[in-house]
Amino acid sequence: MSDKPSYEMLEQQIKRLERSIQGARRAELINRTLFYITSDLTTCDSLADLYASIYKRVSGLMDISNFFIAIYHEDQKAIQYVFRRDEQSDLSPEWVYNFPEKCCLTGDVVMNKVPLLLDEQQLTDLAAKGRVLGRLPKNWLGIPLMVKDEVIGVMAVKSYTSAVKYNEAHVELLSFVSDTIATAIKKKQAENELSKAKERLVRSQKLEAIATLAGGIAHDFNNTLSVTLGNINLAQMAAASGTIRGYLDDAEQSVLQAKNLASKFVIFSSSSTVGIKTHIDLTGFITATFDQLKQEKNIVSRLEVFDLPPVIEADRDALNEALKNVVINASEAMDNKGTVKITAKLYPKRKGMIVISIMDQGRGIKSDILEKIFDPYFSTKPKGGNRGTGLGLSIAWAIVKNHQGNIQIRSTLGQGTCVDIILPIFPKDTPKETLKPKEAEPKAIRPVRAATRKPLVLCMDDDAMILEITEIILTRLGYEPVLAKSGEEAVEKYQSCLVEGKIIGKVILDLEVKHGMGGEETMEKLLALNPGIKGIVSSGYANDAVMENHSFFGFSAALSKPFSIMALQQALDNL
Repeated sequence: MSDKPSYEMLEQQIKRLERSIQGARRAELINRTLFYITSDLTTCDSLADLYASIYKRVSGLMDISNFFIAIYHEDQKAIQYVFRRDEQSDLSPEWVYNFPEKCCLTGDVVMNKVPLLLDEQQLTDLAAKGRVLGRLPKNWLGIPLMVKDEVIGVMAVKSYTSAVKYNEAHVELLSFVSDTIATAIKKKQAENELSKAKERLVRSQKLEAIATLAGGIAHDFNNTLSVTLGNINLAQMAAASGTIRGYLDDAEQSVLQAKNLASKFVIFSSSSTVGIKTHIDLTGFITATFDQLKQEKNIVSRLEVFDLPPVIEADRDALNEALKNVVINASEAMDNKGTVKITAKLYPKRKGMIVISIMDQGRGIKSDILEKIFDPYFSTKPKGGNRGTGLGLSIAWAIVKNHQGNIQIRSTLGQGTCVDIILPIFPKDTPKETLKPKEAEPKAIRPVRAATRKPLVLCMDDDAMILEITEIILTRLGYEPVLAKSGEEAVEKYQSCLVEGKIIGKVILDLEVKHGMGGEETMEKLLALNPGIKGIVSSGYANDAVMENHSFFGFSAALSKPFSIMALQQALDNL
């Protein structure tokens, strides 16, 4: 009997050898693909680049003419299709929200955490139930992308013809590379979040620096305007009616407009955008704000309120300003023709917070300028008569920040923008808790007031020109002015008048003094000397906490610089 192998045995050996070679080549190809995907993680600058690279690498393993990667956003119960190569991509959605209620194939993979392979008949049955989005394929395979038992997304392939059919071998192949792909995506997501956090920190530091500079400039600017307005008012009093008086009236309006412009810079100061916080009926407040915009700006909005707390603690006026600025910006992104969608609910990522999301379907914002939109005077609107000032979103950012909140923004070109205003329900260390009205210590001995022809008014300001013009104005108004350049000098002159038997019943104190005691501390000392004294606080920082809440600091009134003679006279008369 011959030991020579038969033809059938040789054929079987050859087939085993071919399978072994094919297996070795397949293993080598898979390992090389995994290596490339891992390497791409360091060379790709963005997630979009990484998704494109994954498609390129996987396409070397199998036919994936129709391929997508979807990311699962657990906090939003949503699926976002971040990368797609599809012959019928125009029929496929970019997002699927509330997918546990609105079932879809990708959502099934996310929920079940296992691969899903479907043939033509199965797809036809599911399509009849409304679970197939877009055009009906003949073959569909979805693989969960998982990191430590957590689903971060889905990788799927599909075929619209019978020429390409996926089977269990493809399930095994894609499942084998899915862990590396999921890890790469997760790491790149973390890198992006870190990069965005650094950008937000830089932006915050930049805006705080701008706030400090702008606040100081605005303060000095308002002091200069005070002298200008004072001289204009004096000239108005001397001028007869006619052409000259008209010129002076126009000049006065120009000064007041300049004052309003300066106030927009002061609002960036962390101490100036939030007054005393009060409990606000949140749903009613939001509804009233958007109704007001409807009446004033004809902005159409649709509000959806979910599980909101009954009240939050906030500065009503400041928060109203922030919301209006964001909604106006959203409406302008749609050329004031669309409907602004607003949702309000508890913030899912952090307890004790709410989120108000303002969405438009406008032109969208390029990713490279997205972080710049909160910069003062930055605007995406075209140049011309309809160009915005670029301050609306900056002011909103400052107000929200000073409520201990945050603003986040997402945008897709050609589809629209969503701005999330995130606020604490009850902020820590609110002014309501820290500010208390000043209590004066009564004096046992009160000097006898000597008769004077005119009532005394003490004016303290470190600007010599303001003191000079105020002296003239007070004299014209029938008062005898007592002038001081600092708080120390003001207290000293007040005490000197007491020794002479003169009582100063009204004072005008500048809040900020460069060299010496400012208005707040000065008022406290004057109240200790005379509990009945009436004070007016004055400052170029119109929105300062002391200005907005002057009674808590012992003042009877507040005048923001520049103020007119009429405003000063009215304030003095009302003391």
